[in-house]
Amino acid sequence: MFPRLQALFALPLLFLALLAALPAQAAPLPSCLGETRSLVISSGMPYTPLRVQGRTGFFVLDLGADGSAISPGTFLGRRGPLPLQGSGNTFAGVDFFGPLAPLSLNVQDHSGIRGPLPQAGLIGTDLLINHVWTLDYANGLLHRADQASSCADGVLRQTGFQPLSSAGYFGTNAATLSCPAAPRPGPCPNIPSIPVRIGSSMAVAQVDTGYDDGLHSPSLNINRAWFNQLARSVPLEPHPEANLTLSTCAGVNEQVLAYRLPPGKAVELVGSDGSAVRRLQGVTLFLKDTPPAARRCGGIGTWDRAAAQLGASFVNDGTLVVDPFSQRLWFRPGPAEPGAPAR
Repeated sequence: MFPRLQALFALPLLFLALLAALPAQAAPLPSCLGETRSLVISSGMPYTPLRVQGRTGFFVLDLGADGSAISPGTFLGRRGPLPLQGSGNTFAGVDFFGPLAPLSLNVQDHSGIRGPLPQAGLIGTDLLINHVWTLDYANGLLHRADQASSCADGVLRQTGFQPLSSAGYFGTNAATLSCPAAPRPGPCPNIPSIPVRIGSSMAVAQVDTGYDDGLHSPSLNINRAWFNQLARSVPLEPHPEANLTLSTCAGVNEQVLAYRLPPGKAVELVGSDGSAVRRLQGVTLFLKDTPPAARRCGGIGTWDRAAAQLGASFVNDGTLVVDPFSQRLWFRPGPAEPGAPAR
């Protein structure tokens, strides 16, 4: 065969080989998820650009925070936005899916946070309780829908989503939440929290999309109550190389011990019907055993019932719907990469 003809015949074969190397594509997302804007994944966390007083900054969509924050010094450009005179923390000119009324935000300094993107702030659940939100990690999009026009359950199920209950922990009105695993005076933290399971041992876990667990992915923080429960049935393996020393709001250090699950054991995200929506092996567990002097700082380490905190990698390869009206999350795993281990 002439060389030119050989090349022509080889092109379709090359095209087919390239197609075979591409990851499988997930079913299209339904239009009822609503309007969209860009979502950028950096250090495993979901960022979206916000405009404040005409200046652009990248904010983390942080489901693990019930208060939003701003770091004026880490906006793009030389100057960050300024608070209203005399307020200290109220910012006008915020544009997030359209202009917003002046917002009171926690003013923080995120200049020490390392990563490809400068972190200009956090969008916490206080700004996410009036709409249904979808974090589409797979396609780099953030969706927002009104309650009336949001997707019906049947539509979500038909497009591959499965529901996870966050009843009592996350909703449109924090004052009505009971957070049964965290009896406490005062209001509950309005943070999506779902059932999780290791073997037959159950706990409730906060879904923390702002928890960068890239160093030991996937990571799961657990409290003393769940650790003691697990120790009776699961031989946890100490992983001292990953131990941490953390500072706390009380000015005292907290020692965090690391453990590994034994082979064959997995962390399961438990759906509303009791089935495993996601099952992950090779998880590193970090024991949050909050010292008495730091208990006023809160967190799962102060809870007296089995509780956990999911690292960002538990959900950042798929699509997550956050519905405060029904107090549920819906999750659809992303397409598997060729040759990747099962998650």
